[in-house]
Amino acid sequence: MIYQELKRRLLTRYVLFSIIGMFLLTAGLSSALIGGEKNLHEVMKEEAIYSGEMTEDKLWLGLKNVRDQKSEEIKYQPLVTFIQGLVEVYPGMLYCEKRIQDYPDAYAKNFYGCWRKKSIALIEKIPQKDQEKALKELNKVKTPFVKYPGCYLWNLGIDNLKFPYLIIIFMVTFFAASTYSDSMEDGSMEIIYATKLGKKMMALRLLPIIIYGLLLTLVATLSTVLILGSVTGFQTLESSFKVMALFSIGNFTLADTIILMFISEFLGVLALTTIMGWVSYKTANTNLAIAIGTAINIFYIIMALFINVPWRFSQFILNALPMASSQVIREVYGFRFDMLIWRPYAVMMSMVVVFIVFGMLLNYAICKDKM
Repeated sequence: MIYQELKRRLLTRYVLFSIIGMFLLTAGLSSALIGGEKNLHEVMKEEAIYSGEMTEDKLWLGLKNVRDQKSEEIKYQPLVTFIQGLVEVYPGMLYCEKRIQDYPDAYAKNFYGCWRKKSIALIEKIPQKDQEKALKELNKVKTPFVKYPGCYLWNLGIDNLKFPYLIIIFMVTFFAASTYSDSMEDGSMEIIYATKLGKKMMALRLLPIIIYGLLLTLVATLSTVLILGSVTGFQTLESSFKVMALFSIGNFTLADTIILMFISEFLGVLALTTIMGWVSYKTANTNLAIAIGTAINIFYIIMALFINVPWRFSQFILNALPMASSQVIREVYGFRFDMLIWRPYAVMMSMVVVFIVFGMLLNYAICKDKM
């Protein structure tokens, strides 16, 4: 029974072309990053000279050579880039210099003190009830941060992964829209209801959707990791996530960040599976289910990406939309807490809740119609 359902939904040209298309998309994005860098191997070789822990001695060496001696040597650039984050991230707060020639010695010699001071200033701007939690998280951060050659490529690659993940949510939406409505439209649902295992068949119809979303997410993630890793090596993944999100919480590495994104995306697929299953069952119309699913996704894109939502409750609603799972990397910056936990975790928790709630609604709808 399970094999037949999987074969019916997954062994199709649509699924095959989806997987191939996702691979080509992510491979193309990664290849474009690599192709846009001239003399990449020479650059990475120079960067490796001062890679590893970004100690304040190293940072001072980089600042002194670039600021005072006007050095253009590549080996100092990662050090200076790290220092520039103090000024360029949340510009105007505490540190306002625009040119490296104006940077004081303290930005390097007391880098982590400056970083902590600015982190506390940011925490003081969040709701007061979250400040104690944020300070506790800040105190858990270990210094010095770590940076290996090729970090900037991985920063871009991880950021680019948002786009394939967004596309996957839309593709799963289209795929899941016909979960039950196709049988209702052709009249075969009545036959399924009459069978001994009809209810079990209803639940099994969700499994191909989950597998489909998982396959697409694996393809997008692994192709990005393998292509970039083949050029920079995989040691770069041990770099601190602070390389790309200086004012974030935790001691994540770049590898941890990719795992976080992958888990969040898969949880979003699970949530979307039960939402679209319920919509497909209640509407009994594939086109209408597609329209509703697409509208939900577009609503999130408009509200989260283009409109600054002022109400806290509205953020809870946005966190519960499956599309939020694909964009969780956007939520790692700064000190944001929803449901008393870090916002990326809040998004992931919301996906679990939505999966369970709509799973129960779907089960209730099916059982009610079978009575």
